[in-house]
Order: sequence, then structure tokens, then C-alpha cells
Amino acid sequence: MGLLLQSMLAVITGLGLLASANNFVQLAAPSPAADTILDVIATHSTMASEERYVYLRVFSDGTAEYQSSKHSDGVQNDLPVNRKTLPQDEFKRIRSILSEPKLAAVGPKYATRYAIVDSWTEWTVKIQRSGQTQSIQVLEFSPGLARTMKHPYPDALVRLGCNIEKLRADVSGETNSLHNDCKKALGMTDQPAS
Repeated sequence: MGLLLQSMLAVITGLGLLASANNFVQLAAPSPAADTILDVIATHSTMASEERYVYLRVFSDGTAEYQSSKHSDGVQNDLPVNRKTLPQDEFKRIRSILSEPKLAAVGPKYATRYAIVDSWTEWTVKIQRSGQTQSIQVLEFSPGLARTMKHPYPDALVRLGCNIEKLRADVSGETNSLHNDCKKALGMTDQPAS
């Protein structure tokens, strides 16, 4: 039965059925043989509550998944996991970033080092590489603020974090206005006003 389900899923995927905007294909699940190569769990905290959700998870078969956060829409029910297949160029880019030697040397914890008063989000990033997992915690990812506070992130962490934010926005369809530091790290340029 499992082989039949895999075959049906391969046919549906191959035919491009269930296609959605931005060339992402909705899938029921990653391939059973797929490994998680990037796992980003967000913890959004306030003085009164804490919410954990899948910010972005990327699998070795080119699929990705995410959950919408409760704090963004005010809905207080269980969060469904949404899955999509990444376009080939997006998948190649994230794999390339994850394999950078400088990223492997990034430390385990980063914060912007300013007083957080009412709410904050922390990422727990796990990168799987050759049998071992690299774990990085980032409190309030903000390259510009970290630099202003005289505790800049390593360039490899900036590239990773900016790509995580962009990929999350692309996969989820949520709007994400990237800061200038991320636009620069991603090689994006603003178009001059006409």
C-alpha cells in the first residue's frame, strides 16, 4: 500500500497537478526517504504567552513546510502544517547556503542585545550535515540592529537568516518586507521610482 501511495504522489507531482501561484506545488507530504536539511522553529513570546511553530522546514527532496503563526492572525486554534515543493533554483540556493564552510563555523547563539519589552521571536535553527546537526539560536533576527548594537552577525548567518525569511515568505505567500541588509545579502536592488 505504501508503494502505491508513493507512486500516485510521484505521478501527481510529475504532472504538476495541484499547482499554485509562484510555481510552488502543494504536496501531501515529503517523500518518506527525504531527510530534513533545515529546520527553523520559531518561538513567539509575550509577557502572557508563548507560541511555538514551524517557521520553515526544508527536506532533501526539495519540499518545504511551514505553519502560520497564531499571533499574526489572532486565531487560537491548532496550526496546520502546509507543504509545498520548492522551485529548483530556490532549492539549489538554500542547499548551497547550507553547505558553506563559514556557516558551519557560526556560533550557537545570537541576540541583538537590546531590551525586549513586550514581545519577541526566537528561532531555533537546525542544519543537518553528514550525520551531525548544527544548532543555532537567534533572538529577534535583525542584522542592522545587531550591527548598530556593536554585535554584528557573521556574514554567513546574515545570508542564512535573510534566505530563511525570503523562502518563508515565498512558500507561505505571506508578505515580508525585507530590510535593506537582507536585500543586499540576497543581491536584490530597489528599482528607482519612475
